Amino acid sequence: MSATGDATMDDAGTTLIEALVVVGITAMVALIGFPRLQRSLATMAEQQTVASVATGLRQARATALRGDGTVAFAVAGGGREYGMGGGPVAHAAPGVTLTAASARGGRILFYGDGSSSGGVVLVHGAKRTTAVEVRAWGGAVAVAP
Repeated sequence: MSATGDATMDDAGTTLIEALVVVGITAMVALIGFPRLQRSLATMAEQQTVASVATGLRQARATALRGDGTVAFAVAGGGREYGMGGGPVAHAAPGVTLTAASARGGRILFYGDGSSSGGVVLVHGAKRTTAVEVRAWGGAVAVAP
């Protein structure tokens, strides 16, 4: 402001060019960060599905032990659904698919004594594959690195 209190042209505020420069810089930062965000979200979706599959397998083993019977865990729906027989069906996270490899046609069986038929559930996503293994002799569930 001038000494008389009137606004001069220098104090009028931001110009259109200044605003466009700020918008341009913001757009460039967003374009650089967006692919990293997408990769992070895909990796998190895969990790969530791996944890959920491992929990489902452990729950199937516990159910077999508790009921002293046989419980099956299977992957269905084109690799998008999984769960134990007679239980709720879980869905894989978006962008993640599953493959079950076992001698029992893609099903992993858990028996009342704690053992299992053994097998592997492969979780595909985020440009990598993670194996969730079930050991036959003890029914132990482990996530392979």
